[in-house]
Amino acid sequence: MKLVLSDSKTLRQSLDAIAELITDAEFVVNEYGLSLKAIDPSQIALVIYNLPRDAFEDFKITGQKKLGVNIPSLQQIVKRAKPEDKVILEVGASKRLNITLQGTTKRSFSINLLDLSASELPNPSITYDVFVKIKAPILADGVKDAALFASYLTIKIDNANISISTTSTKGELASETSLTNADVLDKDIKGDAKSIYSIDFLESLLKGASNDTELEIYLKTDAPLKLKYKIQESTIQYFLAPRIEE
Repeated sequence: MKLVLSDSKTLRQSLDAIAELITDAEFVVNEYGLSLKAIDPSQIALVIYNLPRDAFEDFKITGQKKLGVNIPSLQQIVKRAKPEDKVILEVGASKRLNITLQGTTKRSFSINLLDLSASELPNPSITYDVFVKIKAPILADGVKDAALFASYLTIKIDNANISISTTSTKGELASETSLTNADVLDKDIKGDAKSIYSIDFLESLLKGASNDTELEIYLKTDAPLKLKYKIQESTIQYFLAPRIEE
């Protein structure tokens, strides 16, 4: 197996987003590209990541290979890449992942591959009532505002607005963005939806998003939030379990 990425930024940003929630995980490399599906240790958030074959300068694989890796270890190595460096991932006869950062200087690293064999996680099968595509700051700013007061926030979306709110002994927040706002890029509202989510987890989910990122949000009352966006040429999506009030 040999994978060559001419742009280290894609992999660096992707690992930053994944490492917020996942420590050890199994990448799958096959004819379609490189992918990952993992759940965080608390089983609150599911991460699904795909970097397509076309994103690679060189892509050599026979059949399918599973790479169990410690995400923070790989993240730290890729962070050492300079902007002009190529990132080369190889697996030889030994149970190690070899990472080469190739630029004006060639730097070679290797990490142990982990045996993480487990049954494949199913994708949640949910029929959502709400879909909106928005610029990331609409959600990111609401999360930051809510974090001033509480550990959880409520997201509500109806035919008129995207609402983010929270309340605690410290104070309260109420934020509304009209669906006619220019930063609301697309929408499909079949009915109102409202759920409560962890602010800490939402901050982690947004780690890989910038101000220009287009977020796809899927919402259903008291159901996992689905959040999807692009990181350069890759796609990351999350399912975040709600907090159910008794």
